[in-house]
Amino acid sequence: MKGAGQMFEIGDVVVYPIHGVARVLDIKTEKIGDSDQLCYILETEVNKANTVIKLPVDKVASNRVRKIVDEMEVPKIIEILKIRTKADSQTWNKRLREYQEKMRNGSIFQAAEVFRDLSLLKESKDLSYGERRLFDQARNLLIKELSIAKKTDEREIEGTITRIFQQPKTSNPLNQKMS
Repeated sequence: MKGAGQMFEIGDVVVYPIHGVARVLDIKTEKIGDSDQLCYILETEVNKANTVIKLPVDKVASNRVRKIVDEMEVPKIIEILKIRTKADSQTWNKRLREYQEKMRNGSIFQAAEVFRDLSLLKESKDLSYGERRLFDQARNLLIKELSIAKKTDEREIEGTITRIFQQPKTSNPLNQKMS
């Protein structure tokens, strides 16, 4: 069954930025408000409970739902995690808004930046409640999505990420001034 703008099939694993990784269980017409709409029926794991979401097919783009990153892109994500940036001097609430926007964007690359930046910040100061939530959200998304992309166990990805942040700190050569 194909509908206008339909891009996923039953069984596909997708990323819904607000909810995380989800599986397409079904594609069917659902009554939403006063109209019948073709919807993806998604199942996502939130706090170890399976949650079912009905997403109208025509809302996929505006909600930035996308397919899992290709395995060929994983090394780029790992490189983002390895880059060491300067400490952010913004106030926590400005940082939080910036990171929330990056997470809403839906890009795994921006989620990696958020996780990296908050991981580095966490080494020098306590994160605000909102920053801790975003840190956990970005971490969980990275682990789930990269394990699916690489067809490996989540523990292996978690170990890789942990090792990256245990390495000695080196600056990103792009951030260093020319002498």
